[in-house]
Amino acid sequence: MQQDYGELAQLTNQTRGIVGSVLSPACRVWLRSQVSHVDDLQVDIQGGSRQILGGTIPRVAVVAVGAIYQGLSLGSIDLVAQNIRINLPQVIKGQPLRLLEPLAVIADVKFSERDLQASLAAPLLAQAINDLLAQILATDPHQSNWHSDWHRLEIAPQTLILQGNLTTQGQTVPIEISMGIDIQDGHLLLLDPLQISCSIDLPGSNIHNHQIDLGSDVNITKLQLLAGELLCQGHIQVNP
Repeated sequence: MQQDYGELAQLTNQTRGIVGSVLSPACRVWLRSQVSHVDDLQVDIQGGSRQILGGTIPRVAVVAVGAIYQGLSLGSIDLVAQNIRINLPQVIKGQPLRLLEPLAVIADVKFSERDLQASLAAPLLAQAINDLLAQILATDPHQSNWHSDWHRLEIAPQTLILQGNLTTQGQTVPIEISMGIDIQDGHLLLLDPLQISCSIDLPGSNIHNHQIDLGSDVNITKLQLLAGELLCQGHIQVNP
């Protein structure tokens, strides 16, 4: 029995050494490689010695502040992932950490107005706005003579308000789009109701809703608009 305790203590000490000197830094490096910027990043690795030494991390909790992912300013984000299969032998030898299997991540994200304002030109958000504008103009905005310039996004309780300018043939007019947000089937973002205010008549200005497909790797369970904040909770699949 004393020998068993000794072996367990040796395994525990070995695991602590690997977590502290190898896994935690490797996880931070991998996470930083997924974003273009982050102000603060905290990683907490938990699990039994035998699991970790076998290449499976039972649980990782991540808290990031000021992260920018594909141009999106995420504000603050909490992530939790379990049973993560990694290339531990290679990581111990100093090679980059790699996922060996798809990973389900529980995410809790908070956006401020400032975050969304800074994200208006991000490819993910810009594409969604262009698709909505195409429906409002009843045309392809990339092949028309319309030019849009979005300069403000306000978060009000249960409502997003997008403001900007539309320009065509030398004429510039302000436009405001007010929208509620709901989630269907975890990955369909429903903008409903929609209200478009513009001083000129737009072909699709009477539309009442618009749908955005976030993809099968996303499953949003909660989306809430408060005064100045957007709160989002859900699951994301991260592929190797």
